[in-house]
Amino acid sequence: MNSPNQTASAEQTPPTTLDQAIQSDALDCVMCGICVPHCPTFSLTQNEADGPRGRISLLLGISQGELTPDADVSRHLDTCLTCRACETVCPSGVAYGRLIDNGRTRLARESTTAQQPRGEARFWRLLRDQLLTRRRRLGMAWQMYRVMQKLGLGGMARRLAGPMGRALPRQLTHTEPSQALPLNPPSSRGRVGVFIGCTGAAMNAPAVAAARGVIAAFGYEPVIPGSQGCCGAMHAHSGEPEAASRQRERNAAAFQTAGVDEVIVVGSACSAELAALPASYGLTIREITEWLLEREPAQWPNLARLDRRVALHTPCSQRNHLVQPEASRRLLESIPGLDLLEIVGNARCCGAAGMHVLLYPEQAERLREPKLESIEQLAPDMVVSANVGCATHLAAGANLVVKQPVELLAESIAAASE
Repeated sequence: MNSPNQTASAEQTPPTTLDQAIQSDALDCVMCGICVPHCPTFSLTQNEADGPRGRISLLLGISQGELTPDADVSRHLDTCLTCRACETVCPSGVAYGRLIDNGRTRLARESTTAQQPRGEARFWRLLRDQLLTRRRRLGMAWQMYRVMQKLGLGGMARRLAGPMGRALPRQLTHTEPSQALPLNPPSSRGRVGVFIGCTGAAMNAPAVAAARGVIAAFGYEPVIPGSQGCCGAMHAHSGEPEAASRQRERNAAAFQTAGVDEVIVVGSACSAELAALPASYGLTIREITEWLLEREPAQWPNLARLDRRVALHTPCSQRNHLVQPEASRRLLESIPGLDLLEIVGNARCCGAAGMHVLLYPEQAERLREPKLESIEQLAPDMVVSANVGCATHLAAGANLVVKQPVELLAESIAAASE
């Protein structure tokens, strides 16, 4: 732990350059190695450079001018999942998430493509900026995939989709109409903003529909500004913090214009990113599972029994970033009849990690495999995950039904009203 004198010194002389910021965080690490066995990428390679301690050493060397990042060094840093499992066990409180993001920003400024994060290559930037972060375009592409799936051509579509094909789910869930839920008088408890992100018209559309219905059933008016966009996470973790900040500010402006000060996010990763908005914007950010758990008992509608075996996946964004590891379980425990099953190794990243599943698919699939094996042994009716990226990644590896917790809550509310 830092001494009071060290803390005071850091407060008096804040870092003024990126290299100084990296050094400030890196020097908090005492190299004890407690974090190393908790790192998913180290577990795959057993290479010290693929663990938090090794990556911190590399970043310290680069920031001090003692190490020039070549392709190998850059790969060791770039393959970090930013799961932040290391932070949860670090006795020194090293801000590793901030450190690795600053490290990627530092790499992005290098002169050659081989030295930069893979996501900064022209192809991946175009894919991110022209499709993955464009909700309407991604929604249209998703509908095309849905049509091909219905025609029995899903396998062909995945082969034709190139690098994205391996990340497409084998089984698609259907959007449930929110009108099936009983509604309290509109706006009886106020208006709340709903952030749906890039995937709200695509793979996360069923969760968005369920969220709208559930929010209304609790007596609130859900407001979804059309001008909202990407949360900025893909930019932040690719070495473009300024672009990420612009995305967050754009979303803040959209919700401020809509006249709401509370924003409910349908997805744990986006919620973690939007939480970086300065308090001066006056917006309260809540992941929907967290928000629902904060409702008073009197606000809850009736819930019907659902006799389902549900394998519960806990995303890193929910466990480590939001520090809400039990939120999904607590919400689902409110639904009578559910048999909640724990996936073995739930505390370890599944490998999705935003664009990582596209940039390093082999690594992502190796990290997913133990979870799929556990799910197969559990033989659940479905899997539940609070993060759409994780849900999609799991569904791409096996013929699984994967839902967001709010979808089951919507189903229970609707069944109770019949």
